[in-house]
Amino acid sequence: MEIDLVYMWVDGADPVWRAKKARYAGEQVAEQQRADVAGDCRFVENDELRYSLRSAERFAPWIRRIYVVTDGQTPAWLDTSHPRVRIVDHREILPADALPIFNSSAIEWALPRIPGLADRFLLANDDTFFGAPVGPEFFFARDGYPYLRLKHKRVTADRRSIYGYKIYESQRRIRELFGKSYTLAPHHNIDAYCRDEFLACAEQFRDETEATMRSRFRSFENLHRSVVGYFALARGHAHLRRVTRYGSCSNPLQLLRALLGGRRRVDSRFFPASYPDFPGLYRKFGPSLFCLNDDERVSAEDRLRVRRFLEELFPEKSAFEK
Repeated sequence: MEIDLVYMWVDGADPVWRAKKARYAGEQVAEQQRADVAGDCRFVENDELRYSLRSAERFAPWIRRIYVVTDGQTPAWLDTSHPRVRIVDHREILPADALPIFNSSAIEWALPRIPGLADRFLLANDDTFFGAPVGPEFFFARDGYPYLRLKHKRVTADRRSIYGYKIYESQRRIRELFGKSYTLAPHHNIDAYCRDEFLACAEQFRDETEATMRSRFRSFENLHRSVVGYFALARGHAHLRRVTRYGSCSNPLQLLRALLGGRRRVDSRFFPASYPDFPGLYRKFGPSLFCLNDDERVSAEDRLRVRRFLEELFPEKSAFEK
C-alpha cells in the first residue's frame, strides 16, 4: 500500500508574503473578523515543519513521498533534491483566478490535484507530529479504507466561531444527503484519505467546493474538508475510530482530568501551545499523534518553549534537511 504525506506550509515572516496578505486582507476582510481569518497566529512560522518531518522519518519511515504545498516559498533548510520530497506551488493545483490564497480550506480542496499523489495519503499541518511508531494499518484498514478519527465535541450553528460553524455545516450536509447523523467532531490532527473519495465528495458538492477554492480568506460560507470524512463514513468507505475525552486538552476541565487521571496511551492528543506543561502531558500519555496548536493566546515565550520541546524530542536532523 503506497501512502504519501501532504503538508500545507507558509512562512508568515516573509515580508513579500506579508505585504501581499495585508493588501488583500485590507480589501476583503471585515475588521471584526480579521483576527479570526487573517490573524498572524494562523500563518506564524515557528520551524514546526522541520520537526514534523523528523517525527515522520523516525516513526513512519514507510511513507512513500512527502509533498509540501506552498505559495512560492521553500523552507531554507529543506533539501529539495531529496527524491522523496517535493514542493508544490499553489499555481500547480489551484485555479489562476483564485490566487493568491490565504485560506487553508480552499487549498485543501485542491490537494487531490497534486501531480503523482498516491491514491492514499495523509494530510498534516506543520503543527502536527508523529509521537510514537505507527504503521500503515494505523491509518488504513485491510480493505484500503481510512480510519476516521473523531472526538466527542458538540458543534452548533453558533456563528461566533468560523471553524465550529463549518463543522456543523459539514454534518448538516451529510444528514441531508444520506439521512445519517454524525455529531462527533474532527480530532484536529494527521488525517488519512483516499484520493478518489476526496474527489467524489468534491464532485458531490461541486458548487460549494468551487466557491471555497476561490475564497481568499476563511469565511462562514466555506465548505470544510471534514465533510469528506463524514461522506466516506456514510458511504461505508471509512471506519470510525473514536478519540476519547483524554485525547484533548483544550479547556481547563480537560486539563484537570488529564493531570489527575492515570497514565494511558492515546491515539491522538491536542495541546494548546499556550498551556505551560504540555511536555509533561506528552510524557504522561505518549500519544501516537499530537498537535501543538497555535492560536491568538500563544505568546512569543510560548513559541520558544515549543521550539525547545521539539528540539529535545527530535534532536537529530532528518534526511530531508540540508
